[in-house]
Amino acid sequence: MTNVDSNELTAIHTNMFDLSANLPTLPSAIRYFDDFTDQNQSIRNLRDSNAVSIFSDGIRHNIDLSVFRLASTVVKHVLVDWFEHLDPTTVVIQMRSIQAYIASRGIDSFYHLILSTPFDARAHWNSFVLARVTAQETYALRAMLKSLCRFNIGYWRPFHFSIVTAMSSPKVDKYRVVRGGDCFLPLAHQAIIINHIDELCVVLGKKPADVTHTDLRTACLLVMSFQYAFRSGQMARIEAADVRLFPTGAVHISVLLTKQKVQQKQIRVNRRIKREWAPLFNELVNRRDAGDIQPGENVPPHLLFGLTPQGVSLAISKLTKDLTGFAWTPTDLRHTAAQRLADVGISHVALTEFMGQTSDRVANVYFDKSPAQAKRINEALAISPIYSNVAKVAETKTIDKAFLLGLPADQQIGAAPHAIPIAGIGGCDLGQSLCTKNPVLSCY
Repeated sequence: MTNVDSNELTAIHTNMFDLSANLPTLPSAIRYFDDFTDQNQSIRNLRDSNAVSIFSDGIRHNIDLSVFRLASTVVKHVLVDWFEHLDPTTVVIQMRSIQAYIASRGIDSFYHLILSTPFDARAHWNSFVLARVTAQETYALRAMLKSLCRFNIGYWRPFHFSIVTAMSSPKVDKYRVVRGGDCFLPLAHQAIIINHIDELCVVLGKKPADVTHTDLRTACLLVMSFQYAFRSGQMARIEAADVRLFPTGAVHISVLLTKQKVQQKQIRVNRRIKREWAPLFNELVNRRDAGDIQPGENVPPHLLFGLTPQGVSLAISKLTKDLTGFAWTPTDLRHTAAQRLADVGISHVALTEFMGQTSDRVANVYFDKSPAQAKRINEALAISPIYSNVAKVAETKTIDKAFLLGLPADQQIGAAPHAIPIAGIGGCDLGQSLCTKNPVLSCY
């Protein structure tokens, strides 16, 4: 803090000590529910401990309370309140953020926010806190002050909620990466991912033993992320019972929507896996039921993929790095899937439902981005003679006979459904010798 002499600091420290000494007795234990392990967890000996261990999403987070010094007792009361209103992952994020603020701005500023009257704290917030603070740190500090209001700590009372809520934060564009386009996979990288999944399905159909358990599991994760834009936490929470296999070969998966405004409202959506990629999930379930695929450490055995959310992100990033040379995350694939649908003209309501959002305002950013994105794609395709011819065919709805006859025989589409030969319909740049699909079903 600036412009504070040693006497004032001594008074602040004394008041902080007196405040902590007069707080109510802390509970002997804090109990909370971890939805990843589907178990109740507890934090014991909170009164005498200088550290707490929070288990969330399969990872144990150790929080050092000694960094709060004289305010450690106050922070323990805040923890009690947070576990009543927030999920454990959010509690960990908030605690880390407050620790980061103390490391950058000093413990005395933290004391000042706790001890001051709400109006003095607001003045300190505007003159000192906002000068150099991140948005996440302001969220955590405001959450702490609201807890002080609920517990009547210091000068803070429940009717001061409006003052805390009105405290400003740095302006942050949550969708900056979407507007900038840095999170979108190039078309070439998307094609590489699709080809990898297709090739793996072909190998699985011929020699299943050649597909390792790791490659199979990661490919299924890639399908879920690429096709349906699921978050890593959603994919990690898919249970074996959520997968339905049909005799026809179809695969349906039920996925829990996360990050909802009302956490108690458990919303599930059903998604149908693309039929050509369904064999991957059939094989994954069979191997899992046979005991060939074991869950990782701290992962409940009933979860399908046997990975933590962090493990899901690492697996997808590693695979995309190996395939494309760039480590694309599940978040990047999520944004790309949404933008891909916006570019092809999906409705606003359908895109909101696809993303699993409760607010339809989130979809606006993709529609706002769509014209510029489509323009860049068109400019990139215009330099290719192959796509120029495709555009010409799309505009005229016909293909020039001379152009068709000029193509190599391997690139001309033909088949004999029901023993009736069909040829001369069009051309394919891939070529029949490399095509794994049925031309009648896929081309005509």
